[in-house]
Amino acid sequence: MPEDRLNETQFQPTYSLEAADIDRRRAWLSLRKLLVLLVLMAAVPLMVVELISNERDQEGQIERARDSMDALAEVIAGSNARTVEGVGQFLIAVAAAPVVAGEDREGCARYLRRLLSLEPSYLNIGLIGLDGRLGCEATGKGHNVDLGDRDFFTRALSSGQLTVSAFQVGRVTGRHSIVFARPVEAETGRIKGVLHVALDLGALGGSVRGGNAVPGACVQLVDTAGAVLASGDGDASFVGAPLTDPVLRQAVGARRTGRLIGPQGEEPALLRTLHPVKVRGEPVMYVAVAVPTQQITAPLQSNLRGRLAGILAIALAVAAAVWGVGHRLIVRPVERLIAGLRHVETGDYARALHQPGTPLRELGELQRSLASLVMTLEAQRFERDQALGALSDRETRYRELFKANPQVMYVYEVESLRFLAVNEAATAYYGYTHDDMLKLALPDIWPGQAQASALDPVPGNGPAPAVVHRKKSGETRLVEVIVSPTVFEGYPAELVMVTDVTERLATQARVREGAERLEQRVAERTRELELSIRELEAFSYSVSHDLRNPLGAVGMFGQMLAAHLGDGADEQSQLYLARIEQGVRGMEALIDDLLTLAQVARAQLVMAPVDLTALCREVIDGLRLTEPQRVVEVSLEEGLQCTGDAGLLRQLLVNLLGNAWKFTARTPQPRIRVGREPGAAGAAAAFFVQDNGAGFDMKFAGRLFLPFERLHGDHDFPGTGIGLATVQRIVARHGGRIWAEAAPEQGATFHVELGARVPD
Repeated sequence: MPEDRLNETQFQPTYSLEAADIDRRRAWLSLRKLLVLLVLMAAVPLMVVELISNERDQEGQIERARDSMDALAEVIAGSNARTVEGVGQFLIAVAAAPVVAGEDREGCARYLRRLLSLEPSYLNIGLIGLDGRLGCEATGKGHNVDLGDRDFFTRALSSGQLTVSAFQVGRVTGRHSIVFARPVEAETGRIKGVLHVALDLGALGGSVRGGNAVPGACVQLVDTAGAVLASGDGDASFVGAPLTDPVLRQAVGARRTGRLIGPQGEEPALLRTLHPVKVRGEPVMYVAVAVPTQQITAPLQSNLRGRLAGILAIALAVAAAVWGVGHRLIVRPVERLIAGLRHVETGDYARALHQPGTPLRELGELQRSLASLVMTLEAQRFERDQALGALSDRETRYRELFKANPQVMYVYEVESLRFLAVNEAATAYYGYTHDDMLKLALPDIWPGQAQASALDPVPGNGPAPAVVHRKKSGETRLVEVIVSPTVFEGYPAELVMVTDVTERLATQARVREGAERLEQRVAERTRELELSIRELEAFSYSVSHDLRNPLGAVGMFGQMLAAHLGDGADEQSQLYLARIEQGVRGMEALIDDLLTLAQVARAQLVMAPVDLTALCREVIDGLRLTEPQRVVEVSLEEGLQCTGDAGLLRQLLVNLLGNAWKFTARTPQPRIRVGREPGAAGAAAAFFVQDNGAGFDMKFAGRLFLPFERLHGDHDFPGTGIGLATVQRIVARHGGRIWAEAAPEQGATFHVELGARVPD
């Protein structure tokens, strides 16, 4: 190549030969090392496959262990359930014995001692009087011992059914036991006392010790309080102590059974399952099974280590073979090829083309490529010169196109944000001359744009969000910008295209405002229509008035029939007449509730200040008159006021307080509380009604305010299912809302917010 052609352009290398030599000296990985490394890396997938396979085997083994644990727990629970059922049947038989139901204490004691001798698993059998003291018992040691404070005694009297105690130490026997108890009726038919059997925990431990069916399993039988009754390993030191495993202990307290998952990362990891032993559907004790995960996976881990060691040994043997063979077949030919490339560097092309052959096809192809490289260097230099000339021409045309483009465009430097080029459309739009604008920077037209990084490139796929640009006159306009990275005169730059969207966005805002007004009008019309539909529905219930006449006729004829039969009516006839009267009263109550519900929807509101505290006091006084024998603690907060219809609000309180009064009927110490909601200021229109009665499950809360929906059976708490629907409609008429919070056997709280308030 002629010397003058080489000097036509100035070449500025970005990487020196000195730097290349330094990098070569720093390189530590040779070709032979690479081959060996590749062999060793080939073993990695095999190890990964082994690890994955082992992981899957572990998961399968753990799942089989879980199934075995569940089966074991179910078998043990079934065995103890049969034991519990046997004791229950035994108590039924003993309670039916005349000597137990009679008044002969000595005969009763002899009878119980005879039964105790036949049942070695029973520690004691006794009859507890209503005063809580032992009347007769089998051991002869506990006469008149006071057991009135024992939980099994009180629960047996209150439930009238078989009850099972938690772990306890017998006051008569002094031994660990659980107690089974049920009430006994005297010959007169009244409750005489409570018959109880103290069961030796050894009778329960036999089934638990069968837990060796699952290797490494810890099997325990616990009571409902979490105390250990029996252990699979036979260790009596744990009997009576609480469960040491917090996960199992919490599950027992929450009555959560089945497979249990402990906290993530616990040491050691355990598999757990909890299975209940039930009486009449209620758990009386639990079977807890726990197995360390490591106990299950240890054999698999041992096998995994052996297989991984084998794979590594084979990989090392293959690597040693590759080290020797690779040097002769690969490394030496590559070294000769490198020598040829160095000849190319020095321009000695003749020596570069004459290299010994190689048995490897790929290296032979590389040698031929080296030969063609030398022949194409001159052609590439010529083509490069031609391309540079064409590039200069295209740059000139692009500059002219940029200058005359009607789209506002400018180019700025990324580092300094100064303008490098602006077209005529940009100078006309911003009001500057061409020279003046080139003296400016991006923040002069784009207030607050202090760094180029805030501009995200938008390469023709749509505009960026609108931003504010400022003209020379001070006028601000909303524009969309499209940013494209470029290089201008050797500087990293951004090409920006600007589109004014001020009028378009104003038009869009007016359209959105009109649409919002239209949506608001539609929503108002929809609410009015929904209200009309609800009122029409309520009015339809008024047809229930027509039920009163035939219902009254039924009641009247029932009374006439009772008078006709007189005292000569047989028992079956009296039963039929009672059922007719009961049905008539229930239907009359339902009709009254339906009429009340319809009236709530149709009645015209008479808004006035209402003293809610006074209304509550009147309603409570009425409830006390209906059941003067009941003692209910009622707490009413003073000063509860609101603005509303006094008649409807009285009906609201009648239903809410009536429900609280009704659902606390079976609560030992019933309490009802009415107070202001926390955070309600001034004359509050937000209050709550709270009780400690039967409560309900919150998963049924969605049905609470629907007509005819009841969460309790009529045999438990009578009612029609209309009251809370009436309350909800009264609250809706006042523009408010109502919701409830409750838990089974823990009471319920109804929260009421009314839309109207008395001014402060």
